[in-house]
Amino acid sequence: MQKLPKKFIKYALVGLIGTFTHLSILGFLVEVLHFSPIVGTTIGFIVTVIISYYLNYRWTFSSSSKHIIALPRYTAVSLIGLCLNTGIMFLTVNVFHLWYVIGQTIAVIMIPLSNFFLNSHWSFKTWR
Repeated sequence: MQKLPKKFIKYALVGLIGTFTHLSILGFLVEVLHFSPIVGTTIGFIVTVIISYYLNYRWTFSSSSKHIIALPRYTAVSLIGLCLNTGIMFLTVNVFHLWYVIGQTIAVIMIPLSNFFLNSHWSFKTWR
């Protein structure tokens, strides 16, 4: 088993790739195609989940769990993150009338920490 700091660094790198992907899709959909920020962030989040699952499964956690177990767990953790992300975006954009980038920045800080804990101790854990 890799030491926690090394795993976290890998997780953070995958997170950076995911964040870049998410924000690129969000910006394109909102600024170019004029989607609402909530729809844009949801689509960006879903695409990012697919990419980050593969990278985290293979590289970060080197999981030997079967996909039939790991993928639903990872998806559940990601859906919790999606709900948090959407809630944060809703509050910042629709309630507090802030620029959507502020809301997304708050989400990008909060969600990865909780997701790392859940993914490392549940989603990709090999049960014997």
